[in-house]
Amino acid sequence: MSSEVGTTPRQTARHAVKPSRLPPRSRKETTVTRPEIDAASPVPILIAARPALYREILARQLANEPDFRIVGQARDEEGIRSILNKEKPRVLLLDYEELGPNAEALISRLRRAAPAARILLLATRSSDETVESILRVGAAGLVAKQLGFEALVRAIRAVAGGELWANRFVTARTVEHLADGRGRASISDQLTARETEIAEAVGRGLRNKEIARRLQIREKTVKSHLNNIFRKLQVDNRFAVGLYVLSLPSMPKDPSPSSGTGS
Repeated sequence: MSSEVGTTPRQTARHAVKPSRLPPRSRKETTVTRPEIDAASPVPILIAARPALYREILARQLANEPDFRIVGQARDEEGIRSILNKEKPRVLLLDYEELGPNAEALISRLRRAAPAARILLLATRSSDETVESILRVGAAGLVAKQLGFEALVRAIRAVAGGELWANRFVTARTVEHLADGRGRASISDQLTARETEIAEAVGRGLRNKEIARRLQIREKTVKSHLNNIFRKLQVDNRFAVGLYVLSLPSMPKDPSPSSGTGS
């Protein structure tokens, strides 16, 4: 298959989660937070899809968003790798149906080729099993094409900010599947008491707003602690934090609101 490249103008856990503690199943695609728009540092995006007309229209539409920058277009893996040799996209937007029967293997290869990039898939049809399989190999989420352009924009912003884009039931089930029960160093040996509370809340699938409300702190403070947690645990997203927390020996009871409004 020949390549076609061009540009436009302009991540567990303490023990396996019991079924009764899984978040309620929802078909609606959700994410934990919505990162603030930063037009000064637009998100570099690489688009790989076919046919060419569809890809170019998609690129032009996304380029109109002030916080997006299209760094290249490709039709296949060869084209994607050619662009990766010159650019460092934050998001790889891929057409799932065009990845072929070995989609998971291709996603794994692209994750190795561009470990800092977040892979977001567009799909005409998807099932919980499909979403679960692509999350396991490192994709950041999947967007159903029938949801419309605004949903795609939200998804790109979310995954660029380190979040996952998938319904919460599938995310929780994937975490449970990946938990291997192996012992690790106590999380409290690496994190502060407050960071430990937040990491454990992330392991339960709580949103930043929910964590802030439970701990009686500001959402901005939660985000700041999360950045420190990412750095200390050497991960780049809250899903990986959840996996780490769930892989630890025992999961404590739900945290109660702590006093104070600071750290």
